[in-house]
Amino acid sequence: MYMIIYICLNMNLNILLNFFNYIIFIPMLIISSLMIFISNSWFTQWMIMEFNLIGFMSLMIFDKKMNSMNSMNYFLVQSFNSYIFIMFSMNLNFLSELLNNMFLFLINLCLLTKMGLPPFYIWYVKIMKYLNWMNLFFLMTIQKIIPLIILKNLINFKNLLIMKFNMLNIIYMSFLCALFGLNMMNLKMLMSYSSIIQMSWILMLMYFNELICLIYLLIYMFISLTLILILNKFNLNYLNNLNLFKFQYNWMNIFYFFIMFSMASIPPVFGFMLKWISIQSMFYQFTFFSMLIMIFNSLISMFFYLRLMFIMLMNLSMNMKLNFLNVNFYVNEKFNLLMLVWFMLMMLLLYEIF
Repeated sequence: MYMIIYICLNMNLNILLNFFNYIIFIPMLIISSLMIFISNSWFTQWMIMEFNLIGFMSLMIFDKKMNSMNSMNYFLVQSFNSYIFIMFSMNLNFLSELLNNMFLFLINLCLLTKMGLPPFYIWYVKIMKYLNWMNLFFLMTIQKIIPLIILKNLINFKNLLIMKFNMLNIIYMSFLCALFGLNMMNLKMLMSYSSIIQMSWILMLMYFNELICLIYLLIYMFISLTLILILNKFNLNYLNNLNLFKFQYNWMNIFYFFIMFSMASIPPVFGFMLKWISIQSMFYQFTFFSMLIMIFNSLISMFFYLRLMFIMLMNLSMNMKLNFLNVNFYVNEKFNLLMLVWFMLMMLLLYEIF
């Protein structure tokens, strides 16, 4: 304890913030997300959710650019839904079957709200707009693991009402979110709508194939992290900022387009493989019209990322000389290694699935 106080007194503010973020709060988020896999009771799961909430709230509070009102809004939404969760989960199996089904439905609804999924997702989009890029990544991915695992446990109750509600909610509300994201100029809000669409696929896969659901979640986290690191490195927050993007790093430019192709699910990269395998696993479970809507949602979200690529391609074409004899086709070792790793991971994914 005295050692921590001594370190804090001899640090400036920025170093102190980084110390708490990377030594205390981020490990707290990761550990709590892993603990949910070994929890076997409603009360334990509730405690893990609160432990996770404290860690993320601390990251938001220590962000100097974060408005205290937005932090309070996030806390109120999460704490209210945690209260609903613990209140109804503790009363399960002690009441009639009708009340149990109603309580399970309310628990399902509060978990969807905690994840920022429809029907109550407006708070999620508004808060994402004011987060820094790393906190935005945590809210898009890590913070969804615990509610997602608890939703998976709800499947064991085999409640047909919850399953039908989740399917209809995911299919049609994600379509509306895709339409809302078409006119977004803020990249953070664009990422929030895109994450809602991606999580709708993950939630549907959870009902039909848990292995592919886990693979989808892990790869989506990896792709999102790489994209957010690029956006954070060059301080890109709006579509207009892409006009000022300077093509100074050749391997970074190619990597950026490679990530965009993957997020847009354009073949032959990871994103396309995930969608293809997901459609194959759900083809005989869903109606043709429902699958058509989900594919159409992905096509709309593809337009999000094509806009990002189109602006940068226009800038690149304006900066390039039209002398093809002077084009430099040199690719450094970093990019070669990166392409090799991505290719090996894709082959491993195909081998494990087929």
